[in-house]
Amino acid sequence: MTSPNDANIREVDLPFSNGLIAARMWKAHDRFVVGVPQLGLHCYGRSEQEAAFRLFTTLLKYYRQLKNNQKKITEKGTRDLEILRRWVEEIERKMTAPSGPTVISLAERRSR
Repeated sequence: MTSPNDANIREVDLPFSNGLIAARMWKAHDRFVVGVPQLGLHCYGRSEQEAAFRLFTTLLKYYRQLKNNQKKITEKGTRDLEILRRWVEEIERKMTAPSGPTVISLAERRSR
C-alpha cells in the first residue's frame, strides 16, 4: 500500500476523547483509512463514517481485551489500557444520567 500524502491526512475528533486520543484519516485506493498512531490501530471503510465507526468499535474491543487480560499484557498494553480506560470513563460519564433529582412537569392533559 502506498504511504498517504501528508497533505491528504487530517485530524479527526474521536467522540468523548477530550483531546486524549488523536485519530488521523486519509483516502487510499478508494477506501478511507482512519488510525490512532499512538495505539498503532488502523481501520478501513468505503466511507468516512464507516471507517470512523469501525475505529470506534475496534477501540472498544481492544479496551475490553486489554482489561480482560491485564496480567498478561506488555508494558505497551498497559499504557494503551490506561489511555483507553480514561476514554471509556469519559464515555460512561457523559452517558450517565445526572445524579441530582430530575424535575418533570406533569402538566394537566388537555381534553380534545
